Amino acid sequence: MNLLISGGNGFIGKTLAKFLQDAGHQTFVLSRTKGDVLWNPTENWIQENAFENIDAVIHLAGENIGESRWTAQRKKELIQSRKQGTEVLVKALNEQQHHVQLFISASAIGFYGADTGEQLCDENSPSGHDFLSECVQVWESANGTLSPNIRKVVFRLGLVLDKNGGVFKSIFTPIRFGLGSALGSGKQWQSWIHIKDVCEAILLTLNNKNLRGTYNLVAPNPIRQVEMAKQIALKGKFPFFMPAVPKFVLKLVLGEMACLVLGSNKVTCDKFLKDSGIKFKFPDFERAVNELI
Repeated sequence: MNLLISGGNGFIGKTLAKFLQDAGHQTFVLSRTKGDVLWNPTENWIQENAFENIDAVIHLAGENIGESRWTAQRKKELIQSRKQGTEVLVKALNEQQHHVQLFISASAIGFYGADTGEQLCDENSPSGHDFLSECVQVWESANGTLSPNIRKVVFRLGLVLDKNGGVFKSIFTPIRFGLGSALGSGKQWQSWIHIKDVCEAILLTLNNKNLRGTYNLVAPNPIRQVEMAKQIALKGKFPFFMPAVPKFVLKLVLGEMACLVLGSNKVTCDKFLKDSGIKFKFPDFERAVNELI
């Protein structure tokens, strides 16, 4: 298949593109400056005939949610980057001539809220009422007008872990230098997924026409934050004796964005497991950490 990837120059996009190429697919990158197909979501513009000879669109583009403090301006940028990019793609798919059969869009488990405590969230769980949930709700709503003739799959991603980049670097670095500790209570749930399983899930979705709708894409076994940190330290043979970092310190340093490390998210992927039959390479963190370090 010929695949067009937005965000193809990003952390997930680069890995996914290579994986899909190795699986025999041809990938094209949608980019503002150096892609195979050009677009500018802030200007509501995409190249004419953007979908020529394209069979499926994989939409990953969006500003990094954890890159900088959530000022009022940053919040606006985070929402607009997701809303505008999705709207431009959907409008073009509805109006241009093409034979695109499938639209896959990234989303996030933040849909349920930054902190859902001990509640196990599935795809029918209600949305949250904080900024993170608002951002994801706007993101998902933007694809609501996509033509029903195009199969649509939305993946609500957990923490995507890869030894070569992304959030794992920020988790691993302090532990590597002997500064690993619980963040707050350390009891908050982390719903995560290895990037190789993300790639496998997308490949499977390309080939299985029965998959459609919204799915949580996380590993089957979430883990508490302090246990994740301890397993990394144990695998890397790093000391792990620092006291817990108090919540107020994290909130002082990170502001509202502290919810990304203090929030608890326990999410199930049972629906995708049942519908797809996927066999995760890394169903639990113990197996994942052996590859990550």
